[in-house]
Amino acid sequence: MTAKIAITCLQMQNHLHQHRERIEAAGYELVVPTLNGQRFETDELVSVAHDCVGIVAGDDDLGRRTLSALPNLKVLVRWGIGTDSVDFDAARELGIAVRNTPGVFGDEVADSAFGYILNLARGHHLIDAAVRRGEWKKLEGIALAGETLGVVGAGSIGSAVVRRGLGFEMSVVAFDPYFEGELPAGASLVELDVLLRQSRFVVLAAPSNSSTRGMINASTLAKMRRDAFLVNVARGDLVIEADLVAALEAGWIAGAGLDVFEVEPLPIDSPLLKLNVVLGSHNGSNATAGVARASQRAVDILLEELARI
Repeated sequence: MTAKIAITCLQMQNHLHQHRERIEAAGYELVVPTLNGQRFETDELVSVAHDCVGIVAGDDDLGRRTLSALPNLKVLVRWGIGTDSVDFDAARELGIAVRNTPGVFGDEVADSAFGYILNLARGHHLIDAAVRRGEWKKLEGIALAGETLGVVGAGSIGSAVVRRGLGFEMSVVAFDPYFEGELPAGASLVELDVLLRQSRFVVLAAPSNSSTRGMINASTLAKMRRDAFLVNVARGDLVIEADLVAALEAGWIAGAGLDVFEVEPLPIDSPLLKLNVVLGSHNGSNATAGVARASQRAVDILLEELARI
């Protein structure tokens, strides 16, 4: 019987025509199920991939119950960067190799971060809404040159945000207790409290883990400047959303740009919709070059890992 590989990541499915021949030539049958929601939940994923030896997964539920119900699974590739949906302890116990595709979206997500920054700095989102109402709004914006940009997380995405900030002639500081490299000339590493106090724009580019979840909360928001803006292109659970809403309503900070949320899709009754927030749809990495890069890397990793079995 031909071994099977499931491709459950929608972005990977969109580029699968470029990789199908290579995967099938390696001796595998492809399973490409239709994704109707945001992700495959446990029962759905088990139903479509129950006999697969490999999976390239998106934001699917990859917890213990899912992995335990996939007896043939040997290699799980989490397409993209985040692995917070994977139960690594369960995977280790079950003998499943887990990989992601790091370093493939730095520029794309950094571009998106600056899209939020520019909208907030110049009020483009507010002007657009006003013009659509028949108004001719004039807002006094913020010039980025000379302002301080704080970047939380100095990995591939954070470092790309730093480079863009320097290109806009901003003063750039970063916080990352695990960073061992060197930032571009002109940027410096500081403690989080210093970053929050100094920065006009704070960009979150850190992974979701036990030390970062909830790091932006009532206490840390109170340390930010009242004219500051928060941009999150990382993971929704880095921010305590109720505390952010309270901070925006009280004027502790000036606004936010959010590509990610605690609950996705964002509920239609979320109070964030009525505040000075530029809203996204967890789409910061979704640019053609980055998607192609991640898909190529996912196939490389998948076949490399399967060849070791």
